[in-house]
Amino acid sequence: MIRQNFARIELKPSLQPLSKYGNKMKLTQDEGKTIHWHNSKMVFKTMLNQNDNRSSTILVTNPPGVGPALHLHPNGPETFYILDGNYTFTLSGKTIEASRGDFIFVAKNEPHKYKSGPGGGTMLVTTPANVEKYFLHIADKQLEGEVPLDYEFECAKENGQVFLEKTGHYR
Repeated sequence: MIRQNFARIELKPSLQPLSKYGNKMKLTQDEGKTIHWHNSKMVFKTMLNQNDNRSSTILVTNPPGVGPALHLHPNGPETFYILDGNYTFTLSGKTIEASRGDFIFVAKNEPHKYKSGPGGGTMLVTTPANVEKYFLHIADKQLEGEVPLDYEFECAKENGQVFLEKTGHYR
């Protein structure tokens, strides 16, 4: 197992929140810190430094048939508001179909995963504290090449996203 201390990740200057957004009250659809996450696009609408490290709000656009492996968040709940497309969520072993306008609440420590439908989709996601650090760090590492799954999952664990299986992770 790869053992590193990801809890103290220092973000490279390119991954720092863009100061032009600051504590702005309104962002347009494309405004915010943008990263490419596996085959998806994430636009951060709020970041940890804007709300006392409580959560991040992210506009996520997924191509067809992708999503994370089964995981949970020990630091707090996660929410999903579907803006476009269809998603299949698995929450504590139950399958839930979600489409435009649906809101999904995932309680703290509840095992969950999702997959985008055949047309892909877009959703607004609020993640618990520190998960943002995992996303930003791995997105930066992906610019250097393929990131080993064990490395990614260890980084996730240190930042509040604990994976429970390795299959189907954004593939």
